[in-house]
Amino acid sequence: MNNFIGYFRVSTQNQVRADQTSLGIESQKTAVKNFIGTSGILVKEFIEIESGKNNNRPILEQAIQEAEKTGATLIIAKIDRLSREVSFLFQLKQRIQNSGVKIKSLDIPNMDTLNLGIYGTIAQHERETISLRTKNALAELKKKGVKLGKPENLTHTARLKGQQVIKLNAINNDRNRQAQAIVVGCKEKGMSFNEIADYLNKLNFRTRNNKAFFATSVKRLFDRSKILSPLP
Repeated sequence: MNNFIGYFRVSTQNQVRADQTSLGIESQKTAVKNFIGTSGILVKEFIEIESGKNNNRPILEQAIQEAEKTGATLIIAKIDRLSREVSFLFQLKQRIQNSGVKIKSLDIPNMDTLNLGIYGTIAQHERETISLRTKNALAELKKKGVKLGKPENLTHTARLKGQQVIKLNAINNDRNRQAQAIVVGCKEKGMSFNEIADYLNKLNFRTRNNKAFFATSVKRLFDRSKILSPLP
């Protein structure tokens, strides 16, 4: 039976008991416990309330030290619970390699220190690309004479609604990319679409319509990945 050390992170106190869509502490714990099931033991949990942009992570260091001391695997619900900064992920990669600690991230089936560095690079590139596209789109709208709204001209209710929509879209897009990565990785391991659907549901992933995954919805994600990344 495998032993695991759980590391769970949220950015604010409000997320400590947030719902499934916000990657709150409870949703992270549920995903980890569902994955471990009866085949392992979650021997200790570490919870950190800190922004992903802050590289000062004393609780994460404690979790790594505990995993090193006990020989348990450090497990996280999602790779961005470690960090959203590529520089920090590369430092963490070196730290884990030196300690010999095993790490498992539920959204990356074949997780290892190599994946850790690669994912960090891709994640940062995606953020930079999205930011650049947003700036370019706004510039084009201005050229066409479109009057862009100013935050100070919005009502309090409108601002809150806009913020909620932005956050929800970001969460849904990010979760969808992660689900797609899992589908591709599982398919490479020879899993059927039905098996992958069960696996995604155990990790608390949901479709864009907030429904459970089935073989058909998994196949759509897999087909879409081939369109976005065609084989040579």
